[in-house]
Amino acid sequence: MEKEEINNTLSFLETIVLLALNDKGWFGNSEQRIKFGLAGAILFELEQSGEIEIRGDMVRITGTKETGDKVMDAALEVLRKSKKKLTLKNSIQRIVYKSGLKWRLLLKNLVKKNILKREEYRFLWIIYQDKYPLVNFEIKKQVLSELYLKLTGEQELSGKDLMLLAIMRTCRMIDKNFLLQEHFLKVRLKVREITEFKEPLTETSRKIKEIQEAIRLSILSSNVSLHI
Repeated sequence: MEKEEINNTLSFLETIVLLALNDKGWFGNSEQRIKFGLAGAILFELEQSGEIEIRGDMVRITGTKETGDKVMDAALEVLRKSKKKLTLKNSIQRIVYKSGLKWRLLLKNLVKKNILKREEYRFLWIIYQDKYPLVNFEIKKQVLSELYLKLTGEQELSGKDLMLLAIMRTCRMIDKNFLLQEHFLKVRLKVREITEFKEPLTETSRKIKEIQEAIRLSILSSNVSLHI
């Protein structure tokens, strides 16, 4: 599949969900973290599209209309309802805890695109849980191949790539996706090096660093087990 086709098939948020799942359809050790990662990714997307403005640790709503994207609009709605000044951490927590994260829509989209399938997993014959096994292995392989080329310096990392790597590291998604890759240890070290975001930084990299830290702090302050 060509790069252009993949970019048209997967949105940025769908790519994150795809890489958060293992091939059998479980989030595994990303389960308690990925919601916060997705909320951070939404802030990044909203800022890039001009719907919000991120200045240091503060978030200001600048857009006044709906974007037409249900996932983005759900997050924007809960942010607009805040009566307090929004920090990045507060924004992420509001999106997660105030029903502003429509992550199931992302899973449904991936099922509609025949990338995942929905299955019902039963145990003890009474309790059941949905899982989303991968059915289109080629598209995930291509996404990881492109990311691998960028990590090895053969292609340039974009802002979205940097945000993706920051989320993958914070949400424990690196080993899951690159463990079987050639030179895995070098790749993991490279991801760590990149996501340390050492000076000098571009404006985009600085904002990604701030979002990454807010995701990390949100995960640390979470006292409940989140199941998705």
